[in-house]
Amino acid sequence: MKTYRETLDALRFTPQQKAAIAEDLLTAAQAGQVRAPRRKWGRVAAAAILAAALCAACASGALQEALSVLASQFGSDPEQQEVIGDLTRPSAASATDNGVTISVDAVMGDGNSLVVLYRMERADGQPVLPQTEETKNVSDGNNTLRFEMVDYPASIDSLSYPSGFLDFEVTDSTLYFYQRFTASQDFDPSQPVEITLKNLYSHEYYSTGISYNLKEAPVVDRIIPLVDGSWTLTVSLDSVDASLDLGSGQTFHAESNRYPLSGTILSLRLSSLSLVLDYAFTIDEDTRAALAAEHASNPELVANLPLEPWMFVTLTDFSSDEVPYLTLTDGSTLTLNDLGYATPTPLTEELDQCRLQFIFNEVLPLDTVASITIGDLTIPLPDA
Repeated sequence: MKTYRETLDALRFTPQQKAAIAEDLLTAAQAGQVRAPRRKWGRVAAAAILAAALCAACASGALQEALSVLASQFGSDPEQQEVIGDLTRPSAASATDNGVTISVDAVMGDGNSLVVLYRMERADGQPVLPQTEETKNVSDGNNTLRFEMVDYPASIDSLSYPSGFLDFEVTDSTLYFYQRFTASQDFDPSQPVEITLKNLYSHEYYSTGISYNLKEAPVVDRIIPLVDGSWTLTVSLDSVDASLDLGSGQTFHAESNRYPLSGTILSLRLSSLSLVLDYAFTIDEDTRAALAAEHASNPELVANLPLEPWMFVTLTDFSSDEVPYLTLTDGSTLTLNDLGYATPTPLTEELDQCRLQFIFNEVLPLDTVASITIGDLTIPLPDA
Protein backbone atom coordinates (compact mmCIF):
# COMPACT_ATOMS: atom_id res chain seq x y z
CA MET A 1 0.00 0.00 0.00
CA LYS A 2 1.29 3.43 -0.88
CA THR A 3 2.00 5.91 1.87
CA TYR A 4 0.14 9.22 1.83
CA ARG A 5 3.29 11.02 0.66
CA GLU A 6 3.85 8.53 -2.15
CA THR A 7 0.27 9.02 -3.28
CA LEU A 8 0.69 12.79 -3.35
CA ASP A 9 3.94 12.53 -5.25
CA ALA A 10 2.19 10.35 -7.80
CA LEU A 11 -0.34 13.10 -8.36
CA ARG A 12 2.22 15.65 -9.57
CA PHE A 13 1.27 17.46 -12.76
CA THR A 14 3.26 16.87 -15.91
CA PRO A 15 4.39 19.98 -17.79
CA GLN A 16 1.64 19.33 -20.34
CA GLN A 17 -1.02 19.08 -17.63
CA LYS A 18 0.25 22.26 -16.00
CA ALA A 19 0.10 24.00 -19.35
CA ALA A 20 -3.55 23.06 -19.83
CA ILE A 21 -4.50 24.17 -16.32
CA ALA A 22 -2.52 27.38 -16.54
CA GLU A 23 -4.07 28.26 -19.89
CA ASP A 24 -7.55 27.93 -18.37
CA LEU A 25 -6.54 30.06 -15.39
CA LEU A 26 -5.03 32.76 -17.57
CA THR A 27 -8.14 32.92 -19.75
CA ALA A 28 -10.37 33.16 -16.68
CA ALA A 29 -8.24 35.84 -15.03
CA GLN A 30 -8.18 37.97 -18.19
CA ALA A 31 -11.96 37.67 -18.39
CA GLY A 32 -12.26 38.92 -14.82
CA GLN A 33 -14.04 35.79 -13.68
CA VAL A 34 -12.24 32.86 -12.09
CA ARG A 35 -14.10 29.59 -12.04
CA ALA A 36 -12.83 26.37 -10.53
CA PRO A 37 -12.78 23.29 -12.73
CA ARG A 38 -15.83 21.07 -12.53
CA ARG A 39 -15.20 17.94 -10.58
CA LYS A 40 -17.23 14.86 -10.10
CA TRP A 41 -18.17 14.16 -6.53
CA GLY A 42 -17.36 10.58 -5.63
CA ARG A 43 -20.08 8.78 -3.68
CA VAL A 44 -19.31 8.37 0.00
CA ALA A 45 -20.48 5.08 1.46
CA ALA A 46 -23.79 5.87 3.15
CA ALA A 47 -24.05 5.28 6.88
CA ALA A 48 -27.27 4.17 8.51
CA ILE A 49 -28.30 7.23 10.55
CA LEU A 50 -31.41 7.12 12.67
CA ALA A 51 -33.40 10.34 12.63
CA ALA A 52 -33.99 9.98 16.36
CA ALA A 53 -30.28 10.40 16.93
CA LEU A 54 -30.52 13.99 15.76
CA CYS A 55 -31.52 16.70 18.20
CA ALA A 56 -35.33 16.93 18.19
CA ALA A 57 -35.08 20.53 19.35
CA CYS A 58 -33.24 21.66 16.22
CA ALA A 59 -35.09 19.69 13.55
CA SER A 60 -38.40 18.08 12.82
CA GLY A 61 -40.16 16.45 9.90
CA ALA A 62 -38.58 16.99 6.49
CA LEU A 63 -35.63 18.95 7.85
CA GLN A 64 -34.82 16.22 10.33
CA GLU A 65 -34.82 13.71 7.48
CA ALA A 66 -32.57 16.02 5.43
CA LEU A 67 -30.15 16.33 8.35
CA SER A 68 -30.03 12.55 8.59
CA VAL A 69 -29.22 12.30 4.88
CA LEU A 70 -26.50 14.96 5.16
CA ALA A 71 -25.03 13.20 8.19
CA SER A 72 -24.78 9.97 6.20
CA GLN A 73 -22.53 11.79 3.71
CA PHE A 74 -20.64 14.40 5.73
CA GLY A 75 -20.13 12.88 9.18
CA SER A 76 -22.25 10.82 11.56
CA ASP A 77 -20.33 11.38 14.80
CA PRO A 78 -22.38 13.31 17.36
CA GLU A 79 -20.11 16.36 17.13
CA GLN A 80 -20.33 16.32 13.34
CA GLN A 81 -24.12 15.97 13.45
CA GLU A 82 -24.29 19.00 15.72
CA VAL A 83 -22.23 21.06 13.25
CA ILE A 84 -24.40 19.89 10.34
CA GLY A 85 -27.49 21.01 12.25
CA ASP A 86 -25.94 24.43 12.91
CA LEU A 87 -25.01 25.00 9.25
CA THR A 88 -28.18 23.68 7.59
CA ARG A 89 -31.34 25.56 6.69
CA PRO A 90 -34.53 24.17 5.17
CA SER A 91 -35.59 25.11 1.66
CA ALA A 92 -39.00 25.30 0.00
CA ALA A 93 -37.66 25.29 -3.58
CA SER A 94 -39.53 22.84 -5.78
CA ALA A 95 -40.36 22.29 -9.46
CA THR A 96 -42.50 19.71 -11.26
CA ASP A 97 -42.39 18.58 -14.87
CA ASN A 98 -43.78 15.51 -16.61
CA GLY A 99 -45.21 14.23 -13.31
CA VAL A 100 -41.82 14.32 -11.52
CA THR A 101 -40.95 16.77 -8.75
CA ILE A 102 -37.44 17.82 -7.76
CA SER A 103 -37.23 19.64 -4.44
CA VAL A 104 -34.39 21.22 -2.51
CA ASP A 105 -34.80 19.86 1.01
CA ALA A 106 -31.95 21.77 2.62
CA VAL A 107 -28.88 23.93 2.05
CA MET A 108 -25.78 23.50 4.20
CA GLY A 109 -23.19 26.26 4.00
CA ASP A 110 -20.50 28.26 5.73
CA GLY A 111 -20.40 31.43 3.61
CA ASN A 112 -17.95 29.95 1.11
CA SER A 113 -18.78 26.29 0.58
CA LEU A 114 -22.36 25.16 -0.01
CA VAL A 115 -24.13 21.82 -0.24
CA VAL A 116 -27.55 21.68 -1.92
CA LEU A 117 -29.55 18.53 -1.07
CA TYR A 118 -32.17 17.52 -3.66
CA ARG A 119 -35.06 15.05 -3.52
CA MET A 120 -36.69 13.54 -6.63
CA GLU A 121 -40.19 11.96 -6.56
CA ARG A 122 -43.17 11.17 -8.79
CA ALA A 123 -46.48 12.85 -8.01
CA ASP A 124 -48.27 9.47 -8.06
CA GLY A 125 -45.84 7.92 -5.58
CA GLN A 126 -44.56 5.34 -8.09
CA PRO A 127 -40.84 4.56 -8.51
CA VAL A 128 -38.92 7.50 -9.94
CA LEU A 129 -37.08 5.40 -12.51
CA PRO A 130 -38.90 3.50 -15.26
CA GLN A 131 -39.43 -0.17 -14.44
CA THR A 132 -38.24 -1.86 -17.61
CA GLU A 133 -35.94 -4.70 -18.54
CA GLU A 134 -33.38 -2.13 -19.70
CA THR A 135 -33.36 -0.21 -16.42
CA LYS A 136 -33.58 -3.06 -13.92
CA ASN A 137 -29.82 -3.04 -13.32
CA VAL A 138 -29.39 0.73 -13.08
CA SER A 139 -27.77 1.49 -9.75
CA ASP A 140 -25.74 4.09 -7.94
CA GLY A 141 -22.82 1.72 -7.53
CA ASN A 142 -20.94 3.19 -10.48
CA ASN A 143 -22.46 6.66 -10.13
CA THR A 144 -24.08 6.36 -13.55
CA LEU A 145 -26.97 8.84 -13.24
CA ARG A 146 -26.55 12.16 -15.00
CA PHE A 147 -28.57 15.18 -16.06
CA GLU A 148 -28.34 16.22 -19.68
CA MET A 149 -28.01 19.86 -18.63
CA VAL A 150 -27.13 21.56 -15.35
CA ASP A 151 -27.21 25.35 -15.30
CA TYR A 152 -26.43 27.78 -12.49
CA PRO A 153 -25.15 31.38 -12.14
CA ALA A 154 -21.53 32.31 -12.78
CA SER A 155 -21.30 33.74 -9.24
CA ILE A 156 -21.13 30.20 -7.86
CA ASP A 157 -19.14 27.26 -9.13
CA SER A 158 -20.00 23.61 -8.88
CA LEU A 159 -17.44 21.26 -7.37
CA SER A 160 -19.63 18.26 -8.04
CA TYR A 161 -21.85 17.36 -10.91
CA PRO A 162 -25.24 16.52 -9.35
CA SER A 163 -24.88 12.82 -9.98
CA GLY A 164 -23.82 11.92 -6.45
CA PHE A 165 -27.02 9.99 -5.88
CA LEU A 166 -27.25 8.35 -2.50
CA ASP A 167 -27.70 4.58 -2.27
CA PHE A 168 -30.91 3.54 -3.97
CA GLU A 169 -32.80 0.65 -5.51
CA VAL A 170 -34.29 1.00 -8.98
CA THR A 171 -37.73 0.53 -7.37
CA ASP A 172 -37.36 3.46 -4.92
CA SER A 173 -40.04 6.16 -4.98
CA THR A 174 -37.63 8.81 -3.63
CA LEU A 175 -34.10 9.55 -4.85
CA TYR A 176 -31.69 11.88 -3.04
CA PHE A 177 -28.70 13.59 -4.59
CA TYR A 178 -26.59 16.62 -3.77
CA GLN A 179 -24.34 19.21 -5.36
CA ARG A 180 -21.46 21.20 -3.83
CA PHE A 181 -20.71 24.82 -4.70
CA THR A 182 -18.14 27.44 -3.86
CA ALA A 183 -18.88 31.15 -4.02
CA SER A 184 -16.91 33.49 -6.25
CA GLN A 185 -15.49 36.78 -5.00
CA ASP A 186 -18.50 38.72 -6.26
CA PHE A 187 -21.16 36.33 -4.95
CA ASP A 188 -24.02 38.04 -3.09
CA PRO A 189 -25.49 35.46 -0.68
CA SER A 190 -28.55 37.64 -0.05
CA GLN A 191 -29.74 37.11 -3.63
CA PRO A 192 -31.51 33.87 -4.61
CA VAL A 193 -30.07 31.86 -7.49
CA GLU A 194 -31.66 29.71 -10.17
CA ILE A 195 -30.48 26.16 -10.76
CA THR A 196 -31.86 24.25 -13.76
CA LEU A 197 -31.68 20.47 -14.24
CA LYS A 198 -32.81 18.80 -17.45
CA ASN A 199 -33.40 15.16 -18.48
CA LEU A 200 -32.08 12.39 -16.25
CA TYR A 201 -30.26 9.51 -17.92
CA SER A 202 -27.84 6.71 -17.08
CA HIS A 203 -24.48 6.30 -18.74
CA GLU A 204 -23.70 2.62 -18.55
CA TYR A 205 -20.08 1.60 -19.06
CA TYR A 206 -18.94 -1.82 -17.91
CA SER A 207 -17.26 -5.02 -19.00
CA THR A 208 -19.56 -7.92 -19.89
CA GLY A 209 -16.99 -10.63 -19.41
CA ILE A 210 -13.59 -11.62 -18.11
CA SER A 211 -10.52 -11.41 -20.29
CA TYR A 212 -6.83 -11.68 -19.49
CA ASN A 213 -6.33 -8.99 -22.09
CA LEU A 214 -8.36 -5.98 -20.91
CA LYS A 215 -8.31 -4.48 -24.39
CA GLU A 216 -10.25 -7.51 -25.66
CA ALA A 217 -12.84 -7.64 -22.85
CA PRO A 218 -16.39 -7.00 -24.16
CA VAL A 219 -17.55 -3.54 -23.04
CA VAL A 220 -21.02 -2.02 -22.86
CA ASP A 221 -21.07 1.74 -23.43
CA ARG A 222 -24.58 3.13 -23.76
CA ILE A 223 -26.96 5.90 -22.74
CA ILE A 224 -30.30 4.96 -21.15
CA PRO A 225 -32.88 7.79 -21.02
CA LEU A 226 -34.69 7.70 -17.67
CA VAL A 227 -36.77 10.80 -16.88
CA ASP A 228 -37.54 13.60 -19.33
CA GLY A 229 -38.17 17.04 -17.89
CA SER A 230 -36.77 20.43 -17.06
CA TRP A 231 -36.70 21.66 -13.47
CA THR A 232 -35.75 25.22 -12.50
CA LEU A 233 -35.41 25.84 -8.78
CA THR A 234 -34.92 29.22 -7.12
CA VAL A 235 -32.73 28.61 -4.09
CA SER A 236 -31.65 30.90 -1.30
CA LEU A 237 -27.97 30.27 -0.52
CA ASP A 238 -27.84 32.76 2.34
CA SER A 239 -25.66 30.63 4.58
CA VAL A 240 -24.48 30.89 8.14
CA ASP A 241 -21.05 32.55 8.26
CA ALA A 242 -19.52 30.18 10.77
CA SER A 243 -15.91 30.67 9.73
CA LEU A 244 -13.03 31.94 11.85
CA ASP A 245 -10.99 34.89 10.60
CA LEU A 246 -7.40 33.94 11.35
CA GLY A 247 -5.89 37.26 10.34
CA SER A 248 -3.86 38.77 7.54
CA GLY A 249 -0.37 40.17 7.04
CA GLN A 250 1.50 37.12 8.36
CA THR A 251 4.36 35.88 6.21
CA PHE A 252 5.41 32.31 5.51
CA HIS A 253 8.08 30.48 3.55
CA ALA A 254 7.36 27.21 1.78
CA GLU A 255 8.45 24.86 -0.96
CA SER A 256 6.16 24.80 -3.97
CA ASN A 257 6.90 21.87 -6.28
CA ARG A 258 10.66 22.10 -5.78
CA TYR A 259 10.79 25.91 -5.80
CA PRO A 260 10.94 28.13 -2.70
CA LEU A 261 8.55 31.03 -2.30
CA SER A 262 7.67 33.66 0.28
CA GLY A 263 4.01 34.37 0.92
CA THR A 264 2.04 37.07 2.67
CA ILE A 265 -1.43 36.13 3.87
CA LEU A 266 -4.15 38.41 2.57
CA SER A 267 -7.00 36.51 4.20
CA LEU A 268 -7.31 33.21 6.04
CA ARG A 269 -10.68 31.80 7.03
CA LEU A 270 -11.37 28.37 8.50
CA SER A 271 -14.79 26.77 8.91
CA SER A 272 -16.12 23.29 9.47
CA LEU A 273 -16.60 22.82 5.71
CA SER A 274 -13.62 24.57 4.16
CA LEU A 275 -10.51 26.68 4.47
CA VAL A 276 -9.88 29.66 2.21
CA LEU A 277 -6.35 31.07 2.00
CA ASP A 278 -5.65 34.18 -0.07
CA TYR A 279 -1.99 35.10 -0.31
CA ALA A 280 0.49 37.11 -2.34
CA PHE A 281 3.75 35.39 -3.19
CA THR A 282 7.20 36.37 -4.35
CA ILE A 283 10.21 34.42 -5.60
CA ASP A 284 13.86 35.37 -5.77
CA GLU A 285 15.72 36.02 -9.02
CA ASP A 286 17.52 32.67 -8.97
CA THR A 287 14.21 30.82 -8.71
CA ARG A 288 12.70 32.94 -11.47
CA ALA A 289 15.67 32.15 -13.70
CA ALA A 290 15.35 28.43 -12.96
CA LEU A 291 11.64 28.50 -13.79
CA ALA A 292 12.33 30.39 -17.01
CA ALA A 293 14.95 27.83 -18.01
CA GLU A 294 12.59 24.93 -17.30
CA HIS A 295 9.87 26.60 -19.37
CA ALA A 296 12.25 27.34 -22.23
CA SER A 297 13.43 23.72 -22.32
CA ASN A 298 9.94 22.53 -23.26
CA PRO A 299 9.10 23.56 -26.87
CA GLU A 300 5.43 22.67 -26.39
CA LEU A 301 5.13 25.07 -23.46
CA VAL A 302 6.96 27.81 -25.32
CA ALA A 303 4.66 27.41 -28.31
CA ASN A 304 1.37 27.31 -26.43
CA LEU A 305 1.66 29.04 -23.06
CA PRO A 306 3.41 32.18 -21.80
CA LEU A 307 5.85 31.89 -18.95
CA GLU A 308 3.84 33.76 -16.30
CA PRO A 309 0.69 31.53 -16.19
CA TRP A 310 2.85 28.42 -16.26
CA MET A 311 4.85 29.80 -13.34
CA PHE A 312 1.62 30.44 -11.42
CA VAL A 313 0.55 26.80 -11.67
CA THR A 314 4.00 25.55 -10.75
CA LEU A 315 4.34 27.85 -7.76
CA THR A 316 0.89 27.09 -6.36
CA ASP A 317 1.43 23.33 -6.57
CA PHE A 318 2.61 22.85 -3.00
CA SER A 319 4.95 19.98 -2.28
CA SER A 320 3.63 17.23 0.00
CA ASP A 321 5.83 18.47 2.85
CA GLU A 322 4.45 22.01 2.65
CA VAL A 323 0.70 21.44 2.29
CA PRO A 324 -1.01 23.37 5.12
CA TYR A 325 -1.90 21.14 8.03
CA LEU A 326 -3.99 21.31 11.17
CA THR A 327 -2.86 20.32 14.64
CA LEU A 328 -5.77 18.96 16.64
CA THR A 329 -6.35 19.44 20.36
CA ASP A 330 -5.35 15.80 20.97
CA GLY A 331 -1.91 16.47 19.44
CA SER A 332 -2.51 14.66 16.15
CA THR A 333 -2.13 16.37 12.78
CA LEU A 334 -4.10 16.38 9.55
CA THR A 335 -2.93 17.82 6.28
CA LEU A 336 -5.68 19.63 4.47
CA ASN A 337 -5.30 17.10 1.67
CA ASP A 338 -6.30 14.45 4.21
CA LEU A 339 -9.56 16.33 4.67
CA GLY A 340 -10.38 17.09 1.05
CA TYR A 341 -8.83 18.81 -1.93
CA ALA A 342 -7.66 22.28 -2.94
CA THR A 343 -8.46 24.43 -5.95
CA PRO A 344 -5.85 27.18 -6.67
CA THR A 345 -7.16 30.18 -8.60
CA PRO A 346 -5.48 33.52 -9.39
CA LEU A 347 -6.74 36.68 -7.68
CA THR A 348 -5.18 39.13 -10.15
CA GLU A 349 -4.23 39.29 -13.81
CA GLU A 350 -0.61 39.68 -12.71
CA LEU A 351 -0.80 36.11 -11.34
CA ASP A 352 1.11 37.05 -8.18
CA GLN A 353 -1.77 36.36 -5.80
CA CYS A 354 -3.51 33.06 -5.23
CA ARG A 355 -6.63 31.71 -3.55
CA LEU A 356 -6.46 28.17 -2.19
CA GLN A 357 -9.86 26.74 -1.32
CA PHE A 358 -9.72 23.48 0.61
CA ILE A 359 -13.15 21.84 0.56
CA PHE A 360 -13.52 19.15 3.22
CA ASN A 361 -15.03 15.74 2.52
CA GLU A 362 -16.57 15.69 6.00
CA VAL A 363 -17.46 18.44 8.44
CA LEU A 364 -14.72 19.37 10.89
CA PRO A 365 -15.77 20.50 14.40
CA LEU A 366 -13.63 23.59 15.00
CA ASP A 367 -13.32 22.99 18.73
CA THR A 368 -11.11 19.99 17.87
CA VAL A 369 -8.53 22.20 16.07
CA ALA A 370 -5.64 23.83 17.97
CA SER A 371 -3.69 25.51 15.15
CA ILE A 372 -2.97 25.68 11.44
CA THR A 373 0.53 25.56 9.96
CA ILE A 374 1.51 26.92 6.53
CA GLY A 375 5.14 26.39 5.65
CA ASP A 376 7.13 27.78 8.59
CA LEU A 377 4.16 29.73 10.01
CA THR A 378 1.86 28.35 12.75
CA ILE A 379 -1.31 30.22 13.68
CA PRO A 380 -3.19 29.16 16.82
CA LEU A 381 -6.95 29.17 16.80
CA PRO A 382 -8.65 31.58 19.21
CA ASP A 383 -9.10 30.09 22.68
CA ALA A 384 -7.34 26.92 21.52
